Formats: sequence, structure tokens, C-alpha cells
Amino acid sequence: MSKLVGLLLLSAAFAALGSAGAVAATARASGAPAVYAGPGYGYAMIGRLASGEVVSIAECTPRAVWCRIVHAGPDGWVLGSFLVGAAAKVNATPWQPLVNPFHHPFRRHPFP
Repeated sequence: MSKLVGLLLLSAAFAALGSAGAVAATARASGAPAVYAGPGYGYAMIGRLASGEVVSIAECTPRAVWCRIVHAGPDGWVLGSFLVGAAAKVNATPWQPLVNPFHHPFRRHPFP
């Protein structure tokens, strides 16, 4: 009986973790940042956020340099430093290892 209760509690915990990812991550705009069509200044500017506007973050580039936002205006990419809400950016940023184990900057090549 206690194994059944433990299994039920464990499945409830996994269900709660699974539903937490479905909640949209939100952040607030500081200043009036420009909204771009892609993650970079080379893309067309398609709009501007109002200061203090709350937006949903769909995804971010590594280190949250640029974040793709969804809001009432045109959806696009905003410089991450203009978005207040570190937890939202962390949830939307893809995981990357801090160190690449296959990159050896000091390894000498066998042939010059």
C-alpha cells in the first residue's frame, strides 16, 4: 500500500513539473526598445515596445542576448538587456555547456 502511495505522489510531482513549462514566461520592457524581425541589428525594425509593457518571451538566444517576444503589437526580437525578468529569460534560453570538452585551444597540431 505504501508503494502505491509513493508511486502516486511521484506521478503527481512529475505532472506538476510538466505543467509548469506550459506557463508563458513574461517580462517587462525597460525603456522603449525596438522590435526587430530577427535576432540582430541587421534585421528590419518592425515596431517598438512601450516603456513598462509586459510581453511573453517565446525563446532567447544563448546568454539571452536577443529574445523573441509575443505581444499585442508585431511579434519579433528584442535586445535581452531591455527585458526585466531574469527568470523568464532563463526559462526561454537554451542550455549550453560552459566548457566544450572537444575544443582544445592549446593542443599542438602534428603538422606545422
